[in-house]
Amino acid sequence: MTVNYAEVHLKKSRNEAVSEKSPWIFSGAIHAVREFDEDGQLCHVFMGDEVVATGYINTRTNIAVRLLAFGKVEIDRAFLRDRIQTSRMMKEALLNGCTDSYRVIHAEGDLLPGLVVDKYGDYLVFQSSTAGMDFLKEEIVAVLIGLFEPKGILEKSTSSSRRTEGLEEMRAVHYGEVPDEVIIREHGLDYVVDLAGGQKTGFFLDQRENRRIIAQYAAGRTALNCYCYSATIGLSMRKAGVATLHNVDVSKAALELAAKNYAVNKIEGAEDEFQAADVKDFLAEMPEDFYDLIVLDPPKFTASKKTVPAAIKGYKHINMLALKKIKSGGLLFTFSCSGLVDLELFRKIIFYAAKDAGRDVRIVKTLSADVDHSLSVYHRENEYLKGLMLYVV
Repeated sequence: MTVNYAEVHLKKSRNEAVSEKSPWIFSGAIHAVREFDEDGQLCHVFMGDEVVATGYINTRTNIAVRLLAFGKVEIDRAFLRDRIQTSRMMKEALLNGCTDSYRVIHAEGDLLPGLVVDKYGDYLVFQSSTAGMDFLKEEIVAVLIGLFEPKGILEKSTSSSRRTEGLEEMRAVHYGEVPDEVIIREHGLDYVVDLAGGQKTGFFLDQRENRRIIAQYAAGRTALNCYCYSATIGLSMRKAGVATLHNVDVSKAALELAAKNYAVNKIEGAEDEFQAADVKDFLAEMPEDFYDLIVLDPPKFTASKKTVPAAIKGYKHINMLALKKIKSGGLLFTFSCSGLVDLELFRKIIFYAAKDAGRDVRIVKTLSADVDHSLSVYHRENEYLKGLMLYVV
């Protein structure tokens, strides 16, 4: 791969753009750009006459440069192979055989900003959210074929950030054949993954450990699983011996996928186990003192700073409703996957929800994405999923 590297020269007063090891350089830190051909182009970052980092540039965005390495490095197939293989070995060692599916690359967390790669059994699904990763796409696919020898590789680059980058959505099979659905294995259960039409890359791999934790407390309880999607948490509770379970989602297509998950595990749900309803309405109308375990795992409520206030109100409202209705001695597992709502803010939201509900609530555990969703200590922005296990007195 022959590449002409653009030159990005930083302002003398902005050396913290690199010295603090953040993978992002904002446009305001840049003094000049030279040898520039196109957005997405690889670049060397200069402080004076010294190359201090290597990455790629997009002049259309506020995050002008995303870094792939510090110092002057050749970004080629060998570099990408080393990055991906290092991440693969770490993830497989940490997961220790509990599943055949995991996140291979978690963008900045695995030092490849703009790229997500998920493994679902014999298939790979990747997402490119930046022009720079689109530029490297062919090399990435070649590396994935060589390392994993998959049956198929699907690109599902549909994130809203592509619009900011000046890119259109992209869905394409880059290698082999990819079915609409595959079955994966996790902690002794089978799950149907909707690769073609499912949310994210097809499945919520990030909730793997939280499914296991919630199931630990499910035996004998009456449980409500809100925003259940394909009911993976509900299925984990069913296997653990939950007494009564209601999986609620507004999407009938999601509940059909949930029914498939029950079927492949030869588990027969109760007649009212799947309920198509708006969660806010369901919580408002639910009887008091009926459930003693509730899961709130809503979709992302905000993707921009402008809508954060509305998201705060939304999170507070559903948590207040759940806290008003849950039995004393009950457990509430509540989550947010909005990156702009950090853990500190989420705890404040729960504080006000508990206050308005008039309930005494104890935080007994903080929850997060599983170990395959790596985070860089230099980049907190990639930490999106957070949750709290609450005991309601």
